[in-house]
Amino acid sequence: MSNPINRLFQRQALRADIRSALESGVGLYRTTWQLHSLNRTRASETLGGNVIGWCRDALSQTRRPYGLDYVTLALASVDEDGRQIASANLPSLRPPDFYGRGRAESEIKEILHGWAQSHALPTRPGGCLSVVLFSWGDLTRDLLSAG
Repeated sequence: MSNPINRLFQRQALRADIRSALESGVGLYRTTWQLHSLNRTRASETLGGNVIGWCRDALSQTRRPYGLDYVTLALASVDEDGRQIASANLPSLRPPDFYGRGRAESEIKEILHGWAQSHALPTRPGGCLSVVLFSWGDLTRDLLSAG
């Protein structure tokens, strides 16, 4: 039988393990696209296709212990001085969302289209689109293997 003090230590130890894993980059997949040659009128289609393709490749590398396949996707538009112009977060995505008529593709293209229309996608050299995919399965597998 577990007493409150043991539960507290277990919870603190788990938090420390999670923090350590996150700080070491477990489950993080990152990429960027330089935007200086971007055609604003086709930005959502071109970049959207690139982002979806990259996500599919990253998803093929993720771990899915006990069927846990959720990912979180974050996008950021960064100007030539390194300042964030716009950002978006798509939590609770699953691999099927990136295929067929999944919601990820339409949401990504919609976000990028809005950014292109509002000039939130930089066109000067040095501006970029930064994309981060976080795999909850990778984190879970790491925590399970840590004991």
